[in-house]
Amino acid sequence: MAKILLRVAQIVGVLVLAGIAVGIVVGLVQWLLGAAVIVAIPLGAWWIYKQVSSRNHRSTAVPGAQKSLAGPSGDRRSELESRAVLDAAGRCGWCGSPTLHKDEFGFPTTPLTFHRAEIDAML
Repeated sequence: MAKILLRVAQIVGVLVLAGIAVGIVVGLVQWLLGAAVIVAIPLGAWWIYKQVSSRNHRSTAVPGAQKSLAGPSGDRRSELESRAVLDAAGRCGWCGSPTLHKDEFGFPTTPLTFHRAEIDAML
């Protein structure tokens, strides 16, 4: 009877130790995942902020400098820029595309911003 009781105690002891080991491993994995999420949220927000702020910086810096031109080319520029708009049917007045133009990040943009290089090349 003592041998059976000793054998049962050994089995129970091994199962308890295995349960503790599995619990420690699962707890460590959960802690690592939690730490990764805590670090990823601010880093992701910072990355999105940098992407949006760099896109806004480029889109506002170039048109402001272009509008400061005056003289005979200013009238020509106004004429060309007036073509780069959406018409009543929703098509681009410059190229006639029925779909929205998208910038290099995949965001919708105006026809004037999209065709800026072509307008500058025609001047």
